[in-house]
Amino acid sequence: MKITVKNASGEVIKTLDGQVNKTLLKQLEAEWIEIPSACFTWICGACMCEIEEGEELIEKEAVTASGFPLADEEVMTCIAKIKPDADGEIVLKSMY
Repeated sequence: MKITVKNASGEVIKTLDGQVNKTLLKQLEAEWIEIPSACFTWICGACMCEIEEGEELIEKEAVTASGFPLADEEVMTCIAKIKPDADGEIVLKSMY
């Protein structure tokens, strides 16, 4: 399972091995990939990324907080996880 991360300009930042038991944001932070986040400042949505590939590999139940609308191709990396049986590649593009 691979995760490829692009910056807001669409340039590939890094590709890493994805882990099922961690949120996408925790995995990116562990690889020193800077994705804006503001979880402790009440500014929800800063870590949102566009899903360019692999939407079906992301745990949908954890994709959005109650009352926070997201398009199918968007993901809140702070709460989204990879599905346990996922195999393939997820390509994320930072929105900010």
